[in-house]
Amino acid sequence: MPDIDFIRNEIEHMRTQVGRQRKEILQLQRAGISTAAAELLLQRMLAKIEGLCDERDRLKKEEGGPTRGACLGAGVGDARSTEMVRRQGRQFGVARCACRVAPAAARKGYCYQHVQAITVAIDQYAEKALGNRDYFLNKPHGVG
Repeated sequence: MPDIDFIRNEIEHMRTQVGRQRKEILQLQRAGISTAAAELLLQRMLAKIEGLCDERDRLKKEEGGPTRGACLGAGVGDARSTEMVRRQGRQFGVARCACRVAPAAARKGYCYQHVQAITVAIDQYAEKALGNRDYFLNKPHGVG
């Protein structure tokens, strides 16, 4: 059975595919070609996304997790979380990791102070490593 992270990644992937399909439909319309088959495919893709969102919501309810405002507690330094952060740090760099920490922590229901502490630690690391903390704090919208 797929876990919630797999389903979230699949939803993200499918939404990207839907955007591409919509662009393709527009190109076909501009060229004067029938778009009936492409629109049917788009409807099937949207229905699949709806199903995945329902499955994600069901898993999210089953998972439970910390209540709103609860502190991190257990699982803070577990091996899976540590390995994930290490892998993301290597693979995507500091900027990508910094962009993913706050939303991921908010989804899990971690308290605001802990999310802020993690964000400050990443900012300080970026400043020491790259000497450009302002870039990470006020980066252009399309970057990272």
